Amino acid sequence: MDYNKVEDAVLKKAMEFFKDNAVKFFGIDTKIIAPAETEIKNIDIKTNYTDYLFYTEDGSYLHFEFQTTNKREDLKRFLYYDASLFYKEKRKVRTLVIYSAEIEDVETYIDAGTIKYNIQAFYMKSLNGDEKLEYLREKISKGGKLTGEDILTLTFIPLMNGRDSRSKRTLESIELADKIPESNEKLQCLTLLYALFDKFGDEISKEKFKEVVSMTEIGKMIRDEAIKEGMEQWIKEGIKEGIKEGKAEGKAEILIKQLIKKFKSIPHGYIEKIKKMPEETIDVIATDIFELENINDLEKYF
Repeated sequence: MDYNKVEDAVLKKAMEFFKDNAVKFFGIDTKIIAPAETEIKNIDIKTNYTDYLFYTEDGSYLHFEFQTTNKREDLKRFLYYDASLFYKEKRKVRTLVIYSAEIEDVETYIDAGTIKYNIQAFYMKSLNGDEKLEYLREKISKGGKLTGEDILTLTFIPLMNGRDSRSKRTLESIELADKIPESNEKLQCLTLLYALFDKFGDEISKEKFKEVVSMTEIGKMIRDEAIKEGMEQWIKEGIKEGIKEGKAEGKAEILIKQLIKKFKSIPHGYIEKIKKMPEETIDVIATDIFELENINDLEKYF
């Protein structure tokens, strides 16, 4: 799945929650008043989007980046971002870089002659993800109401220090989020995990992430709330890509696989009818797939 295309609506929701809770979590003495545009235009650089960018009450920018690598090129890129932001609006920029548990003691300062640049580093290694996961597991099992800090903590557990791999802790966070009794808290946790996962998930864990989320109640909530349009586009592109790569089964077979993944099984008679459908009808079903609540809903297309 191309998360960059799927997540627009999800990211907006995640950013709104992040805006209201991040300063407290990271101990920053300021007040965010609104999200700022994260795209920095007219920069000849491979990656020209900040992770999170906000306006603060003193008229400055508060810039967040999440890193699972420690490269000097990243620090130079952040300098480029911040210099461009200052050039654009003449606002001061405060940059906080959150480093995953594998990283400690990074270079935070660049002396570029007349330009002296430094960022503030926050090391997730300092947080015990195992202890926090156990605390949240017990709180959720007792039906306790999660605070904004609790929700951010659950979201950030994969980046923290812990015994298990980051991928395993990510899946544990998803599964635990699905047990939250309050639906809005569930949605907040999973949208934040969606927003951050592309930064710290490897390809295997991303695939597992999709599978786990699709089986949880929150998976349906996210689709209904935010990503239906993006997922539809993903399916259409998947079908096109399948044809482009010369897969013999074509659109019908790909659609059948998607339906089996959603409903676990399909009557043989339905499979035969789908194989005989015109491409236009197959495209319609692919677009409507998340509207289908029961396999029998396919009847209206036959």
